[in-house]
Amino acid sequence: MEKSVKETAYNTSVFSAAGSAMMSFKPVNAIHQHLCAFHTYAIDRTRHIEAHHFCTHLTPDLHQCVIYDSDKPDAKLIGIEYILSENAFLDLPLEERKYWHSHKYEVESGLLRLTVKGLVPGKDSYPSSKTTRNLMSYFLEMVTDYAEQPAMLSLQRTYGKTIHTWQVDIHPHLPLGPPTLMMSYTNDRQLEKDPKLASVLISQEIQSKRLLRKNYLPQYGKSSQADEWEQTGQSVSFEPIMKDVQFQ
Repeated sequence: MEKSVKETAYNTSVFSAAGSAMMSFKPVNAIHQHLCAFHTYAIDRTRHIEAHHFCTHLTPDLHQCVIYDSDKPDAKLIGIEYILSENAFLDLPLEERKYWHSHKYEVESGLLRLTVKGLVPGKDSYPSSKTTRNLMSYFLEMVTDYAEQPAMLSLQRTYGKTIHTWQVDIHPHLPLGPPTLMMSYTNDRQLEKDPKLASVLISQEIQSKRLLRKNYLPQYGKSSQADEWEQTGQSVSFEPIMKDVQFQ
């Protein structure tokens, strides 16, 4: 086979299908949870990103998530998040804790959501009746609310370390610039300043989740060692520093 033909074949669906059949994707196949929330930049809280987390639970105390900007097939891989239980977080060195944010508000407010597949697999088979669509949507919401309760009971007391490698909101085509530390929102006021986030906050879906979760989530006070920016007004910025390369 000619070199040019081989290079052309590399980006075809046939080559991709062959790769899927021949190769192992065990770490990817271990992903079993899809969560959606909003991340805000640690040093610029005027900017936010909708973040779709695809997570693996390595241990009860440690989850790892790859983050995309959507749940579509062509979604951009924009970062990673590590999630620790409260006990594991409190065992961290004090210097390390400045990188971590709480999940208490995200869970209790309804902003952090478990995302499930639609009940109808294909668009063509989707019911044309508006009443039927509304009933199916309502049923799916009920199923989701029930399915996510064990997750939210656990995630309420967890802490995340999130780094985005693609500032997709200002560089939509290429992952330019240094990585950025991301944080979570910690109260309603922070979202109300942004029209888009404010509309999400008052949406029926979020308000329904908030009310439902209030009935089953326990009272919980997050650790003061997380969300350090709330006390100091400062956060971490990853600045590129050139250093001499060490050789053996």
